[in-house]
Amino acid sequence: MPSPSWCFTGINTLVGYDLVPEPKIIDAALRACRRLNDFATAVRILEVVKDKAGPHKEIYPYVIQELRPTLSELGISTPEELGLDKA
Repeated sequence: MPSPSWCFTGINTLVGYDLVPEPKIIDAALRACRRLNDFATAVRILEVVKDKAGPHKEIYPYVIQELRPTLSELGISTPEELGLDKA
């Protein structure tokens, strides 16, 4: 099995940008996490997307709506479904 460091490097680069990535880019990142069987990082990516959306409350629901088929296919829960938004 290849080292997961390439995935984490890519995700760190993505998180470092001052923008919300397009849903297809987030989709690819979630699929990479799933290949590595890293559920926690997949959920963290969704948390970062919500954080980066900042005051633009319509962005995060749109991204989740676009990613819903992928989330269902991969068995990834959103932070809200896990109750992580209540902290």
